[in-house]
Amino acid sequence: MARIDRAALDKANFPAAVTIPTRFADLDLQGHVNNAAVPVILQEARVAFNTAVDMRGQLGGLRPMVAGITIEYAAELTHPGEIEILTGVSKIGRTSFTLQQVVRQRGRTAIYAETTLVIADATGAAALPEGLRCNLETLLLRQTKEGMNSDG
Repeated sequence: MARIDRAALDKANFPAAVTIPTRFADLDLQGHVNNAAVPVILQEARVAFNTAVDMRGQLGGLRPMVAGITIEYAAELTHPGEIEILTGVSKIGRTSFTLQQVVRQRGRTAIYAETTLVIADATGAAALPEGLRCNLETLLLRQTKEGMNSDG
């Protein structure tokens, strides 16, 4: 299984960000946010992202489905506190797209995540509607000047 390119994400300029509070219900016996709560935290940011790309309006009768998710833990999340979730599109395919997400708390990166979503109809994978593709393109990850190579 390939690891997420953390260095690239640390240098990326994410086009979408949301901040949410930690919840007492997410804590484990050690007093930090449980790893099992992280997919829900990532989903909160994806809901805001879906609104930004007008997912519901662009899909009509189609629906997005999570096809795969990779989560890498770099540090603990603690309570109480706010969590910043940065989201950007890294790939757009014919029937799917991939989001990269970084979760930070108090200026420290705690989570790196990659989620692939497939657009589907009643029979299976369906082509991304052109309007959705255009909206996704506006939220592509960008490299900061420190992350750009000499070509660019």
